[in-house]
Amino acid sequence: MGATIAFALNTRVAPFNKLAARQAVNHAVNRARVVALNGGPLAVRPTCQVLPPTMPGYRPYCPYTILPDSGGVWTAPNLALARRLVRESGTRGDRVTVLYGNEHAPFPSPATARYLVSVLDKLGYRASMRVVNNADAYWGVLGDSRNRVQAGFISWYQDYPAPSDFIDPLFTCGSFLPDSPGNLNDAEFCDPRIDAQAQRALTSQPGNPAAAADRWAAIDRELTDEAPWVPLYNPRDLTVLSARVGNYQFHPYWNVLIDQLWVR
Repeated sequence: MGATIAFALNTRVAPFNKLAARQAVNHAVNRARVVALNGGPLAVRPTCQVLPPTMPGYRPYCPYTILPDSGGVWTAPNLALARRLVRESGTRGDRVTVLYGNEHAPFPSPATARYLVSVLDKLGYRASMRVVNNADAYWGVLGDSRNRVQAGFISWYQDYPAPSDFIDPLFTCGSFLPDSPGNLNDAEFCDPRIDAQAQRALTSQPGNPAAAADRWAAIDRELTDEAPWVPLYNPRDLTVLSARVGNYQFHPYWNVLIDQLWVR
């Protein structure tokens, strides 16, 4: 499934206007714990990056783990490094309010929000949680820069299977709409250099999709390093089939292709 669930960090509001503070949270989160709190490995898989595995341009990448390697697999948190980064950022002791929207559905679970608050406490922040019970109101509060939300959860499902559907509306300078509840760039992130790369990737897409995929992969890696999000997991689709069913086919966008199944 083309989706990423993440913890968005406001890059224009303290303490997460400091890169080291954002990277610290990424290093500190135990993604195995998050997976367990959201249905287990059959339902979700841990991730450190913006693009989901079903997306063109996806290349596994995870610098926020013990002993990161070229395979890009998350294995364990690095709390010692995370605490050091917080000290170096000069943000230890800051108050942090985590915004959570109670949608009565796992987006992620309420237990995940409580867990993230505990992670921030372990890093030396004075963390608390604010719950917005109305789902529509939540997104307006999270997105509106006038509210100066420090951190909150975001779930992004692809509208169509293209990296630009993640990068352009969520991380470009032009996508940030100040003083607007309709703003989707909840991290308020802006890097003109990444914008220029995204434009080149989009321009090259029709004529050279392979080169464009490489460009999107490079952008995904740079966004991971800049840490406007703490990517948590990608949802998975679990399909249970009878032994009488044949010609099962799964499409990363349309999911199970019902019209291709047959039953004996």
